[in-house]
Amino acid sequence: MNFSDAVLARAGRLYLHLRLRKREKVEQELNLKYCGQYHNAGLVLLFDLLMALAAVAVVSLVAAVLYIAIA
Repeated sequence: MNFSDAVLARAGRLYLHLRLRKREKVEQELNLKYCGQYHNAGLVLLFDLLMALAAVAVVSLVAAVLYIAIA
């Protein structure tokens, strides 16, 4: 396991445990949605964060264009 896999697995584990709290729920969600791997949960979390940043960037760009067009 390389460094990036370890970081993603740790982030996925932390994310699921903070969100679901109970070990049984974490295991059920992990097996149902993430094929039983914390690494996959970390990847989903990373992609969700990147998509949120992309949405903020697009909205900021649109706002800047509108500001320049109106001014």
